[in-house]
Amino acid sequence: MAKRTPAFDTESVAYHAARLLLLIDRCGRPRSGAKPPGIKGRTLLAKLDFFLRYPTYLVRAARMAEPRTRAAAATLDALSDPAPTVEAPMVRYKYGPWDHAYYVVLAYLIGKGLVEVDIEGRTEVFRVTEEGRAVASELADDGAYAGIAHRADAVRSVFGTFTGSRLKAYIYERFPEVVARDYDEPI
Repeated sequence: MAKRTPAFDTESVAYHAARLLLLIDRCGRPRSGAKPPGIKGRTLLAKLDFFLRYPTYLVRAARMAEPRTRAAAATLDALSDPAPTVEAPMVRYKYGPWDHAYYVVLAYLIGKGLVEVDIEGRTEVFRVTEEGRAVASELADDGAYAGIAHRADAVRSVFGTFTGSRLKAYIYERFPEVVARDYDEPI
């Protein structure tokens, strides 16, 4: 039996919403047409968020990356503590790292008019709205969220061309300890 999703208070929803807003704003890739950049699919969203929330894995991935993205590792080394902590752990789920809070937090962002969702084929594409972009910019300038914004930039630098399934496979291949857990076990 799957564990139940814990209740979230307003403070934790706000924190998760700020982090995801920065992630979608910074890591959304340009798409064809007049639509603003977005993150295509929950799988990609969750895997990018994994690297945002787990700086140690992001640094390791950046160091393994092509030379053009190794600059991300140097940036992260300058930003990170020697042993960065994980403020909001994820769990191992069907396709690797996941957070059951996504449903609540994405609904919150959509309800506040900060994120919109389009459907391409059968896949959701998460995009920031104009208002969302303004809020993300304010957050990035706020000392409390500046580190998250810098890490989101590094995530984009390392994984900006990845699809959700490619990033899932990357995690399975390069970081098997992350997925060698029972479902709903904290990472």
